[in-house]
Amino acid sequence: MAEPMSAERFLDRWQNYRQQPQQVSGIRGLYAAIASLEGGAQLLDEQAPWARQFSQKPTPAPAPKPFPKSNGAVSLALPFFDQTNDGPDGWRNCQSSSVAMNLAYLGVPGIKDDLDYLRIVQRHGDTTQQTAHAAALKELKAPGRFITSCSVARAKAELDKGFGLAFGILHHGPVSVPSGGGHYIAIRGYDASGWLVHDPYGELDLVNGGWAHQGQGAGRNQHYSFANTNPRWLLEGPSSGWAWLFSS
Repeated sequence: MAEPMSAERFLDRWQNYRQQPQQVSGIRGLYAAIASLEGGAQLLDEQAPWARQFSQKPTPAPAPKPFPKSNGAVSLALPFFDQTNDGPDGWRNCQSSSVAMNLAYLGVPGIKDDLDYLRIVQRHGDTTQQTAHAAALKELKAPGRFITSCSVARAKAELDKGFGLAFGILHHGPVSVPSGGGHYIAIRGYDASGWLVHDPYGELDLVNGGWAHQGQGAGRNQHYSFANTNPRWLLEGPSSGWAWLFSS
């Protein structure tokens, strides 16, 4: 006798629905099977309890309150997620992990760690693609937009309002001539001399490029100086930073 599908497996079928012909045909078959059951008409009623619950709008995550500065500094309680724990492809997941830290901080339903978020991103494309992240955020009904025109003042204004960010930086080469395919870090605050950072891969050697320490939580609660971070972030001028914002 075939074993019944679990609730989790059944839910997974719906999460992968893309209006493909075979999916539509399967759903019509399910509808016909339910309609043929005793009590099927009640189950298919528009006012059936499951239908009303399914149609309810989700409760949005509360926006953070403006964060009070202490001695001119802001420090938000973003959780830390280590991308090196994500399996053999974890080295590619800096953008997913950095965005996920911000979503978990905002209390977005269903995002308890970076793998929760990564699974949604992968339904829409590759973890390195901003389009895949934009689609994942839309699916989650979560705030988040990607810009290539962020400045220090704008980033600080986001943090002052209680929202973190994710910066895209170049992490190889000396700070005078940074290079590399790019790396994302979660920005959780700032002080008089630098950014307060959760780096999902480890601790960067900001002066020489590469890594001072990798994995095992080495990137938690790092202080990355403005002097050696901003040249790796603001590559084409003071308002050219790649960043994910989460205030809307």
